[in-house]
Amino acid sequence: MSSHPDPSPPPQPTPTQTTTKAYTYTRLGPYRSTLLLTPSHPLAPFPHEPTFRMSFTAREDRTNRSFLALLASMIGCLVASFPRSARLHLKAQQHGMHMYPKAITLIDRCRTVALEARGPLFYSRDEITVYDAATSYFLGLAAAYTVQWKMCRRFTAESMAFIRELCYHKPRDMGSSMFGVTYRGPSFNHVEDQLGKRIFWCMFVGLRSMYQLGTHQSDIVLPPPTPSEPYPEFPVEVDDQYILPHQILGQPEGVVSLLTGFNQGIKIYMTMNGLVSVELSYGISTLAFHDQKAMLDEALQAVKQMMDGLPRELTIDLNAGPGNTQSHALANLLPAQQPPSIYDDNSGLPFCSLPYQSMQAPQQSANDFRHAPSSHPERRRLLQYEIQKANIYASQLATRSYNVERYLNLRDAHREHARPHPPQPSQPPFQNGDADNKTLPADQTDPIDAIMTSERELIVQHLLTVLMSISQRSMEPNGASLINKIRQVASTLVNDAPERKGPVAVKAQESLSKFVEILMRLERIPPGGGGGEGGGQVVGQGEDEEVELRSWADLREHQVRFLQGGGFMGYT
Repeated sequence: MSSHPDPSPPPQPTPTQTTTKAYTYTRLGPYRSTLLLTPSHPLAPFPHEPTFRMSFTAREDRTNRSFLALLASMIGCLVASFPRSARLHLKAQQHGMHMYPKAITLIDRCRTVALEARGPLFYSRDEITVYDAATSYFLGLAAAYTVQWKMCRRFTAESMAFIRELCYHKPRDMGSSMFGVTYRGPSFNHVEDQLGKRIFWCMFVGLRSMYQLGTHQSDIVLPPPTPSEPYPEFPVEVDDQYILPHQILGQPEGVVSLLTGFNQGIKIYMTMNGLVSVELSYGISTLAFHDQKAMLDEALQAVKQMMDGLPRELTIDLNAGPGNTQSHALANLLPAQQPPSIYDDNSGLPFCSLPYQSMQAPQQSANDFRHAPSSHPERRRLLQYEIQKANIYASQLATRSYNVERYLNLRDAHREHARPHPPQPSQPPFQNGDADNKTLPADQTDPIDAIMTSERELIVQHLLTVLMSISQRSMEPNGASLINKIRQVASTLVNDAPERKGPVAVKAQESLSKFVEILMRLERIPPGGGGGEGGGQVVGQGEDEEVELRSWADLREHQVRFLQGGGFMGYT
């Protein structure tokens, strides 16, 4: 399978080859080779890699409309996650930049191809497959990364509807016990069963993440599990090559599955279920102050405990001394002999597209493991761990910060309500106020308040440690989601009232402010500069790439300067 497009157009289809016509019309050839990495994406581990590779090699995109739709949606999502890699790849093709002058052009084209491949009668089909749900999920994710929120909600809701129709939103043995019937559907297939679970949990994580950021998707409601409506089991922590249609083999001893890190992200957001349940039922504000703060404290302790027992491959030592954390981070950020390329953080794991790789020195080309997975599986796996690690710690920090900030807002509102006010002329002095005033000294010595205050200082320290420990290579596959989470936590710490900030937060104000400014620039640059319903920054052709490259360079430079200045240890 060649990675370069054939200079001549594909052969014209016969009247019966409708999907061949669809492929001819797509002209996606210049970017097909990059799909080698997509099916094993550590944050969205579907479709099933061995099955996908067989279909991909057999060119089922010429004969199978569903596979063509899935393929197009995957390319679009991949380009939305790695827009600069897409630009380099297309620039190396003879007509690449003419066909797709900007990344957003290719993303829009992929969506059009996927919908045309589905055909006008798609929604009248009796049977929907798990691959249709995956296609809708990728279309929704690409829309989210390109700031097209209406389309994101539309495709995400569609994917959830397909998952519910296929009954992957609950345990497999859940059925209509009233009538003595259990839903089985077609003959059981372990591959499809695991894919259905993975898609459901991907949407769960996305919806809970948006809930934290204040983007409550009222049209996509996912209530917490109950005894009568439980969630499905977590995906089995076994890599794709050991999952067969008729059985699931064991994961080799000593090899951490990619599903271990995937499930860890799920467990972090599962700690929100208590709060979400109350909010969906009657609202947390209806509870007494004592019950509200107890619930938030319980949620905070739960998310912190979720990090216990993580395998070494997925662990960042948040409490390591400056001699360990900072020296390791500097080794990854500082150039050894020459400045690294924008796709290489000097860790020996270059991340570049195939045409770009061919222009590098032979020793660099030999290290590119993306396009030779059988030759360098351990290096490829290491990159996947790093991507998952960045997502795990950003998610945990965002969840901790969400709980702490909710508590502090609640506490301040309670204190304001309890503070004595000048009596109204028609009221006796401090009517109903004495009882409330008695809570003020208690609040100031409240152990929960002390825990939350100290936790905020820890969040500042841990945020700076995480920012120093994850490279651009690990940030980009997480897409806008990771940047948004980190920016949200940092912005909250920077923009908060001065009386809430502890010594570390005050001293780290300047560094955090700089990180926020850079991350906001990155967050507002959609792939190719395309705008959307969310009001993304729109810049001219070519200018968007320059702005993005400068922003990434600024982030890297600030990381290095911060570490050379002693890191967060200089603030304690």
